Amino acid sequence: MKEFEFISYLEKSIVNKNKYIGDDAALIYDRLLISKDMLSENVHFLSSTPLKYVIHKLFTCNISDISSMGAVAKYVLLGLALKDKSYLEQILPLIEEECKFYNVELIGGDTTSSERNVFSLTVIGERGANTVYRSGAESGDIIFISRPLGRCRISLEKELNKYSFNIDKYYHYQVNAENKLGEYLGCTSGITSMTDISDGLGVDLNNIALSSNKKAVIEYDRLDLSYLDEYGVDNFEYFVSSGEEFALLFTVKSSLSLKIQKDILDKLGIKIIPVGRIEEGSGIFVEKNGHMQKIAKGGYEHFNKKC
Repeated sequence: MKEFEFISYLEKSIVNKNKYIGDDAALIYDRLLISKDMLSENVHFLSSTPLKYVIHKLFTCNISDISSMGAVAKYVLLGLALKDKSYLEQILPLIEEECKFYNVELIGGDTTSSERNVFSLTVIGERGANTVYRSGAESGDIIFISRPLGRCRISLEKELNKYSFNIDKYYHYQVNAENKLGEYLGCTSGITSMTDISDGLGVDLNNIALSSNKKAVIEYDRLDLSYLDEYGVDNFEYFVSSGEEFALLFTVKSSLSLKIQKDILDKLGIKIIPVGRIEEGSGIFVEKNGHMQKIAKGGYEHFNKKC
């Protein structure tokens, strides 16, 4: 059974009493959002990856899930399975640094020994005025992303020694969760759906389209992908498939899109990027030179067994 098949099974099983288990975080008591992710050595990071980058990614990927539902992260629970107890002294200041950076409070957790390092974080957040799900996209909505995509895949491939790109091989660990933007969008009318880009734009936009029973169209002619030119890759392929970007992907009512775009730039200094539209139908498509083509939902793949 594959990962997404397992998740789909749990969503439909009797153990799921919360109908929003499939979103980035679960809403309980109509007030708290809870999310949990794990990072495992040789799956999500290499044994050679500096701990400071692993711990930053641990916090980022979890807090991003809370932000992608328009909520504010408040508390974290930490789980550590370590192959060497000496790591504890190294990890302590890194945990403190991340808690300060994301303004969250560590309230508990657990530690144990293991044959390889595994890090787990549970994040508890408070909902905003609006809890934003993947399922609310409407025909005519404009699709936005919060920042350019593609460099995380390029950086990952350099770390895996696939290519010698001119990029920091640890760049993909250093991106931040869009917590300020997520909080703002959770208090803004006209945001109809949202998720974060963890598996790639193709996969995550497909999740919105499926959940909303709509068709998503990426408008190629409005994209500026020239920032990827220097790497000599297929710009659009990397734009669509680059995973663990932790940018926000959201849809906005067309009548409010220009105002919201301007307000976010004025108040947060973030230049959100329109990339397409929502239509009646199903699937995800790219529109180029007036022609429509269905695109595969390619996305992030974890480190393979060769690592």
